[in-house]
Amino acid sequence: RSLVHDEPGVTRDRIEEKASWWFYGKEFPLLLVDTGGVGGDRFSIEIEQQVQTALSLADAVIVLFDGPAGLTAMDEDLLRNLKQSGIHKKIPLIGVVNKIDALSHEDLVHEFHSSGLDPILDVSAEHGRGFDALRMTAAQALGFSIADARASGNELEDASETEVPSDLPEEPETRRIPHVAIVGKPNVGKSTLTNAVLGEDRMITSPIAGTTVDSVDSMAELDGRSCMLIDTAGIRRKNKTEEGVEVLSVVQTRKALERADLAILVLDGELGITEQDEKIGGLIEESGCSVILAINKWDTQEANRQFSKEQAAERIRKQMAFLRYAPIIFTSGKTSLGLDGLGELIEEILHQRSFKIPTHEFTEWVRAESEIHNPMNAKFYMSHQTSRRPPTFACHVSDPEKVHFSLKRHLVNALRERWGFMGTPVRLVFVQGSSPRPARRSTR
Repeated sequence: RSLVHDEPGVTRDRIEEKASWWFYGKEFPLLLVDTGGVGGDRFSIEIEQQVQTALSLADAVIVLFDGPAGLTAMDEDLLRNLKQSGIHKKIPLIGVVNKIDALSHEDLVHEFHSSGLDPILDVSAEHGRGFDALRMTAAQALGFSIADARASGNELEDASETEVPSDLPEEPETRRIPHVAIVGKPNVGKSTLTNAVLGEDRMITSPIAGTTVDSVDSMAELDGRSCMLIDTAGIRRKNKTEEGVEVLSVVQTRKALERADLAILVLDGELGITEQDEKIGGLIEESGCSVILAINKWDTQEANRQFSKEQAAERIRKQMAFLRYAPIIFTSGKTSLGLDGLGELIEEILHQRSFKIPTHEFTEWVRAESEIHNPMNAKFYMSHQTSRRPPTFACHVSDPEKVHFSLKRHLVNALRERWGFMGTPVRLVFVQGSSPRPARRSTR
């Protein structure tokens, strides 16, 4: 889930992920929080603030050490600060020595017992070694009774402690919380906008392009509606993207789009639309996400009487014609401008996105619309909706090559006029078909 790279300082914001550990048939749910490394060269103050926030909310802390590096002066400073804060008197601190890749490396662990932490465990994150013991230790430190789970649960072997039993009763299906990705090029104000929506400094912000590296999930309330906000790294032009961390950041952003229901494409209200904005818009449409276009930093343009919202919207519609179906909002992350009603807009878009049109109704509608504009006289048979999210339709025709692009455009426009699908890409597929009616036999 977290971006991993040899370069130090890759993790900056808090990465949170829900997990479930299983012991003898009993579930232990928890929230794991990955934090940035303390004492680095870049964004050290901001990372320290994020770490302090994580500590203030935590019920237990894993203090992670680098086994081959030994107990360093930086580690000792961190331990000293933790003890001075008194956190060790409030919640459990678990010492974990990483990169102990084999039994022959266990001698490296002895040095860390002088840290004063108890227990001290050794693991290898790269090879998955030592995690049964770590999970059990953490669960017990948080008040989960392994003995009670063993007594009341299935008598599993020790090696199966973390496996999910196959005979558990199925949980009732619950409504999925909408996932909303905040995407755009660097420095358009994505993280500032995310913080404004959340009403807290959840994300590290700065004028430096590339401040956000990972994709960060945060639960949010918009107009009383819950959603998962995903703040993503800015996507630069391919020829300007550096190797290493930046490439991985783009991969993380693409993955965020894959799991998102809706993307808010943040555009720079000061600089206007660029070719890179159009390419990111293309990525969103390709992913099948619904989309809202957010003209951010609009507070800098409000005094400009020569450039109205209507003019700005019209310019965007011309430059990004392929996203004409996307609603446009005008926002400011700094002043929280334009955020009222955002939750209602997202809910309405996702409601229309999930429409299911009955096959008979859609077939009759397509046949009627094809009579209005059909330059190559393609004959339409059965038409039906094959999937939702995004809405996808298959039209069986006499010859797919006779479906002129203008006919397809007419059908999509008419489809939106009839059923809406605001902010959502619509897929129309034309496949070879034949009339279901048998040919009449000659009476001669």
